[in-house]
Amino acid sequence: MRNIFRNLFLSVALLVSASTFAQPAGYKKVASPDDFKNQMLNSAKTMTSMQSDFKQVKHIVGMPKNIEQTGKFYFKKDDKLALDYLTPMKSQIIMNGSKISMVSGGQKKSIDANSNPTVANLKNMLSSCLSGQLPTNSKDVELVIYENDKQFLVYVTPKSESFTKKNDHIEVNIEKVSYNILSVKIIEKTKNANSKDSSYQEFTFTNMQKNVSIDEKKFSVQ
Repeated sequence: MRNIFRNLFLSVALLVSASTFAQPAGYKKVASPDDFKNQMLNSAKTMTSMQSDFKQVKHIVGMPKNIEQTGKFYFKKDDKLALDYLTPMKSQIIMNGSKISMVSGGQKKSIDANSNPTVANLKNMLSSCLSGQLPTNSKDVELVIYENDKQFLVYVTPKSESFTKKNDHIEVNIEKVSYNILSVKIIEKTKNANSKDSSYQEFTFTNMQKNVSIDEKKFSVQ
């Protein structure tokens, strides 16, 4: 339980990022960022629920192997999200409004994100990115948006004064045709200036189904 609790907030904390990025190979900057933001908002408005398979890969600098987990992802308006980990062991993370619940090894721990404004803000950022509702409010985030023929690549920079790291960021890959989020990668630059390696966590989503019926029990935090 302690590990899953720590890993969740490690993921959230890594959302702090740099505001400038080198243009990735094979991409160009979008001609109209406002058009992209409007399309993302329109896509989010038409989605009431979503479920998919997911794979989570954790790469930690210095570790010989990546940690891979798979499971089911569920989202439902408003602000309900669940990650059901199935392999290599069963566990669960649920976000329902301000409530966050973590279940591992038969033990359950629940907290209220509103008790900590920083946690609440970063929880909302993570929830938005994972649920396909990429945040577009210029007061809260800065987006650097690239594209190729098939997808968008978005660097998200939360404007948080609570964190001072300069090289961490989150990358979101979005399918052009559907505006579905294909992957979310949270990167932590190493403290070793001579190292090119970085720790990261990446969520990849497949078999996505929108506007399907999902049992409310999936989002229970009681």
